[in-house]
Amino acid sequence: MKDDRKTITIELEGRKIKVPEGLTVIEALWDTGHDVKRGVGCLSGLCGACTVAYLAKESKKVKFGLGCQKVVEEGLNVIMMPYFPSRVAHYLLERMETPLEQLQDIYPELYTCNDCMACNICPEWINVAGVMKAAKGADYETATEHIMDCIMCGLCASRCPKGIAPQHVALFIQRALAKERTFPPNLQQRIAEIESFQFGAEWEKIAAMGNEALEAHCRQREGA
Repeated sequence: MKDDRKTITIELEGRKIKVPEGLTVIEALWDTGHDVKRGVGCLSGLCGACTVAYLAKESKKVKFGLGCQKVVEEGLNVIMMPYFPSRVAHYLLERMETPLEQLQDIYPELYTCNDCMACNICPEWINVAGVMKAAKGADYETATEHIMDCIMCGLCASRCPKGIAPQHVALFIQRALAKERTFPPNLQQRIAEIESFQFGAEWEKIAAMGNEALEAHCRQREGA
């Protein structure tokens, strides 16, 4: 069968190839026969496994993104980025009464940050330097609010001259805040209901439904 798709030329992983227009970087790799396994995760822009570095035609600045989201274009030069090794602290949050007070002991390198902003290369457009500045200043709520879209790709850590891994620091802060906050009563009630199998019979009924019955049930619930 003839393929009528328009093709463009890109440089992918160091060699020039022709690929159909409109593909993402990951799809272009698959289209050219690459058996891509490393660096492929959710394919939905959430996990951060497929970080790429790319240089657009006529551009002088290398940019970063995700291979499952970056659409190829004529003259694009792109490579897959390997996982960047960075230090992960070991801690047992359940044994800490006030974990945020131990941040300096767990990630002491955070306090060597000189706000050089080299870490601001996030493919999710997070102001990583701002998050680290807030964390250093013990403004943990602000730090957490701005790091919610982090996909743990580690690009920020790859650029830090002080050896800080912002993604791991931010993850600890998120976990610590969650532990120190008062547990919402409505969530506590819901967990208790789940643990007691309060809705077990209803779920068994739903699981036994066919497609048509399930669709009708969902429509009924939406209109309730």
